[in-house]
Amino acid sequence: MIRELNVKDFAIIEDLNINFNLGMTVLTGETGAGKSLIIDTISLLLGARADSDMIRYGKSKAIVSGIFDYNESLNDLFDSLSIPKLDTIKIVREITESRNAIKVNDINITLTSLKQIAKRLADIHVQNDTYKLFNQDEYLSFLDPKSDKAFDKLMDSYIKALYEYNNSYSIVTKIKNNQKNANLKLDFLKYEKEEIEGLDLYIGIDDELNEKVSRLSNFDKISNSLNQAYESLNSEMSSIDSLYDAAKYLEEIKEYDKDFSDYSSKLLDSYYISSEIKDNIAKAIRNLDFDQDELNLAIEKLNEINKAKDKYKMSVEELIKHLEEITLEIDMALNYDEVLKEKENELKKSFERLKNASIKLTEYRKKKSIGLSKAIVDECKDLDLDSTRLEVKFNEVNYDDMYNKSIFLDNGVDQIDFYVSFNSGEPLHSISKVASGGEASRMMLAFKSYLLNDNSISLEVFDEIDTGVSGKTALKIANKMYNISKKIQVLCITHLPQVAAKGDSHIYIYKDLVDGRTKTNFKYLENNERIEEIAKMLSGDSISIYALEHAKELIQNR
Repeated sequence: MIRELNVKDFAIIEDLNINFNLGMTVLTGETGAGKSLIIDTISLLLGARADSDMIRYGKSKAIVSGIFDYNESLNDLFDSLSIPKLDTIKIVREITESRNAIKVNDINITLTSLKQIAKRLADIHVQNDTYKLFNQDEYLSFLDPKSDKAFDKLMDSYIKALYEYNNSYSIVTKIKNNQKNANLKLDFLKYEKEEIEGLDLYIGIDDELNEKVSRLSNFDKISNSLNQAYESLNSEMSSIDSLYDAAKYLEEIKEYDKDFSDYSSKLLDSYYISSEIKDNIAKAIRNLDFDQDELNLAIEKLNEINKAKDKYKMSVEELIKHLEEITLEIDMALNYDEVLKEKENELKKSFERLKNASIKLTEYRKKKSIGLSKAIVDECKDLDLDSTRLEVKFNEVNYDDMYNKSIFLDNGVDQIDFYVSFNSGEPLHSISKVASGGEASRMMLAFKSYLLNDNSISLEVFDEIDTGVSGKTALKIANKMYNISKKIQVLCITHLPQVAAKGDSHIYIYKDLVDGRTKTNFKYLENNERIEEIAKMLSGDSISIYALEHAKELIQNR
């Protein structure tokens, strides 16, 4: 849940500090007072993009911060980002003309990382989100589970198979497209292949040769330095054995002072390290061998490699890759039919693997869609949509042509549509064609309520999800949001008195004019203030006795 929101110099908000409670909090106020700005600031804390236009006129920066309860599902993510795991999560967004800074528990992070964190904290429904029900591209996001190991395994298999298929497809396409070109430049390709193969390249060969040339070119200097180093370690003036003797003397008196024991250990370490270094230097001296022919060959080989790097404008790694490519091109020219057949067989195998992975993913989704349809219909009954029928329809996929790669999308082959009927006896139609604004709002609320069962979030924010409804339907929407608030914290912007009356807490957002500047302010409404606000929502600015009594009744019956 969100415990606290602090906003400074954001749009018409000058300085705002709101502490939120558990349960359902409703936000009401006149249009333009800044209710949606509150949601905008929470959206920023959950990964929305910032813009310098958000900064209050005349100010150099805007700061938005919030305190959220910690969610243990974030443990691995916080560890990977080196963010301290505390009882709460403090998120800070600082917006200036030149940069947008993000901190979580005082650690700087990226916007991408913030979005990953936000997925475990909250979900925000803004007014335009309802239109996702009219956008078929969004439908799989309603169906696909957020945390399901079986589904994740199927999706991973599909993605791996898709990668292999795309790779095989590219090779076959390249073979077909490049056959003519390969025949024309066959002699040139053979020359390049012979030249690069003659270098016997492997990754790191140029670094090895540079090291060898440097070592052999400085043989005298290396030999002289090694001998001097050995003599220094082996001379009587700096006997390594004296380190050992000193350590033993200190060992005898260690019981009298703990520092003596520490000195003894360090001297023994120095003795063993020095002895090892001396032995290794002696071994290096014995193995010193200068061979002028070896130096000449290394220099010659390095020169050849450097010439090839300059000629082809490639690194050693790129030359190796280029050799593989031109070898394939030569094979295409000389053995086109055989190479094409081999690669087409590989493409067919990868296509079959991808097809099987796609079918399994579709079958799993179809099983999930049955449960989804039933659950959404049940949710709709609570929202005055008693006669609702819902069916998830899947596209037909033709797997006859292994070259038809357009059927394979990043998340599978499935394109779905929600077919719905809101009235008994009426046929099913695509929801985008038959749902009114009020029906769409209620369907979206039904989806939100259902998806909470597949999520670890502790906060749901609704920005006027009740648009387009009134009367008893408004009361049912209010009840639905109130029931959601029994599971997780709910913040709700509303213009409906039935919804406002259901809130455990009621925040009134209003505008002040101070020193000629407009600024957003708020206050928690209690008792009579809350009754008056709900009565105003019922009857307008002129509050009647009837409206006051109705408001009292709504609150008492919440």
